[in-house]
Amino acid sequence: MKTFFRYSGAVLLMAFCVIHLISSGCKKKSTDDNNNSGNCACWNESWLLGTWEGTTPSSIQPFAGTKIRIAFLSVQLKQHDTIAGNIRKTWAYTGTVTWDPDNTPWVMGFDPTHFPLHNTILFECLSYCAIGQSVDNVSIRVADTVQLNVMHTIDLDWGPSASGTGVAPGYIDLFGDIEIDNNGAISRADYPPDAGSMIRLTKK
Repeated sequence: MKTFFRYSGAVLLMAFCVIHLISSGCKKKSTDDNNNSGNCACWNESWLLGTWEGTTPSSIQPFAGTKIRIAFLSVQLKQHDTIAGNIRKTWAYTGTVTWDPDNTPWVMGFDPTHFPLHNTILFECLSYCAIGQSVDNVSIRVADTVQLNVMHTIDLDWGPSASGTGVAPGYIDLFGDIEIDNNGAISRADYPPDAGSMIRLTKK
């Protein structure tokens, strides 16, 4: 079982502050301008709710041009920490992933009750309240739970991404890997965090 893509809040805090000090002198913004239901600069957790669709890059084999659909139905807050006055929150979602090679769809659910082990999709935000900035990432860990052969494993991530706009994106570019074990015959595609090599999901 692969581990989740996690970030240290303290390290993110130091790195982001150094970058922001260099770029803008770390000027303080009013928290009133960036408040989002107690999340400071974090996007509202409902930004992922709905259906996201995409296709794997045609340049990467196997699974080239495979359709992926993720339906996010509901969300739960799983972690809430304060680090040096800044807020870190982790939300887990309920929904389904549909993987559709050759028009033979595989569908698997994900649920917050599995947190933090498997079959979860997480959104984590570290909010720097004083400057109205956030660092965000999404972690997708979905695998077969009802069958061992054929066994699908989807391990994808988005981020970390810095934001200060308060407006969540309408698409995300995912990197990681997808693996299918068909009775010991393993097919795997790797999607590095490079332009043209990631899986773009767009909200419908």
